Amino acid sequence: MANTTINTDPAFRFEDLARFAFDNCPKYGDPWGYAAQAVYNNFIPNVELKGKRILSTILNKLIYDNRYNNICSELLKIENSIWSANSQSDAINIINKTIELLHD
Repeated sequence: MANTTINTDPAFRFEDLARFAFDNCPKYGDPWGYAAQAVYNNFIPNVELKGKRILSTILNKLIYDNRYNNICSELLKIENSIWSANSQSDAINIINKTIELLHD
């Protein structure tokens, strides 16, 4: 995964995670156009239903890609936590946990 641990901007980290999940696609290059910093607005100030769907889509793609790896069960736990996320802070934690897991 790209070096997202250096950048602290959550919108940038979101875009980087989304682009990585969809095979390092260009900005807006995934099938739904989620891989862009502007999409992060779905998590401000609270996580909208659309934001939850976006995070779930990204996590499900990562789960599928890692279905034979040890991290699959952890990705599933993170994906399940999306539906109880309410605040921007919750979204940031989900993004950060996912990135940290992929870096390990």
